[in-house]
Amino acid sequence: MSRILDVAAVHFNVSERGDQGREEAFRQFREAEERLDGTGVDLLVTCEGMSSLSQSVAEAESIHHPGELLTLYRSFALRNRCTVAGSVKLREGESVFNALVFIAPDGSIPGWYAKTFPTPRELERGIMPGPGGVVTETPAGRLGGVICYDLNFDSLAEEYRKLKPDILCFSSMFHGDHLQKSWAYRARAFFVGAVKDACSSVIDPLGREVAESCYYNRIARARINLDRFILHQDRNLEKFPLIRRKYRKDVLIETSSRLGVSILYSCTPERTAREIAEEFELIELDDLLTSSAEAAAEKRTAGSRR
Repeated sequence: MSRILDVAAVHFNVSERGDQGREEAFRQFREAEERLDGTGVDLLVTCEGMSSLSQSVAEAESIHHPGELLTLYRSFALRNRCTVAGSVKLREGESVFNALVFIAPDGSIPGWYAKTFPTPRELERGIMPGPGGVVTETPAGRLGGVICYDLNFDSLAEEYRKLKPDILCFSSMFHGDHLQKSWAYRARAFFVGAVKDACSSVIDPLGREVAESCYYNRIARARINLDRFILHQDRNLEKFPLIRRKYRKDVLIETSSRLGVSILYSCTPERTAREIAEEFELIELDDLLTSSAEAAAEKRTAGSRR
C-alpha cells in the first residue's frame, strides 16, 4: 500500500569566521519554522549545526530533562503532527553523545541515534561514541541516524543495509559529496540530509537526488513513497510491461539504467509493492545478488576439485 510522506531537511548557513553561536542557530531554525508550519510536513531533519553551535558538552540535555533544543523540536512536532529528527548533545548517565533524537507527532521519543564515529576533536572534548546503527520505528517509517563523520565508515553503511531502514536521516557539518548517494543505494533507503556545505538534499534508494536546497530556499523538501520493492533488471525486466498493463497508474516503476536497478512503487491502498512483486515472481535485488554470489562460490569450489 502506498505510504506517502512529505520530508524536509533544513540547511544550515555557517560563517567562515566560525563566530556564530546559540542565537544564530535558533534564529535559523525559527526562520525555517515560519516556512514549514502548517504545510503538511511529515518528517523534519535538522543539521548538526543546531547542536554544535549552541551547546557545549556541559550543556548537554537529556530525554528526562529536556533543554531548549529538545523543547524546540518537540514543540514543532506537536504543532505540525510530524516526526522530527533533531540534532542535540544528549546526556545519558555519565556519558554525553552527539545524537539525533526522534520525536513523534505526539511529542514522545521512540528512540535516538548516537554518533558511532565522533571526530578525534569530539573525543578529546568528552563526546562518547555510540554503539552503532540503530533503526527506530516512527510514524514516518523506520528511521536510521547518520551524523557527519559517520559517513566515512563502510562498516556502519553495511550495518544499515542489514537493518533495512526506510529513511536514513543525515545530520552533518560536512556534505559528504558522492558518499550520500552511495549510502542511500547501499541501504536501499531514502536519504534525507541536513548539512551546512553545498546543498541539503533528499535522495532516493537508487542514489538519485529528488530535491535539494539552494541559496534562495534553505529547505530541501520532497514527497516520497516508502512502499517500494527494489530489484535488478536481470530476470525481471521482461515482466515490467505485464505489470504496467495490469495495474496501470496503480504502480510506478522507475529505473536507473546505469545501475541496471529499478524500484517498483505501489500507488494504491489496495496492495503493497511486495504483493505485486510476488504476483509476478520478481526477484528482490539483495536476493538476486546473494544467490549469484552463492552460485559463483559453488562453481569456484567445484572447479577447484577437478
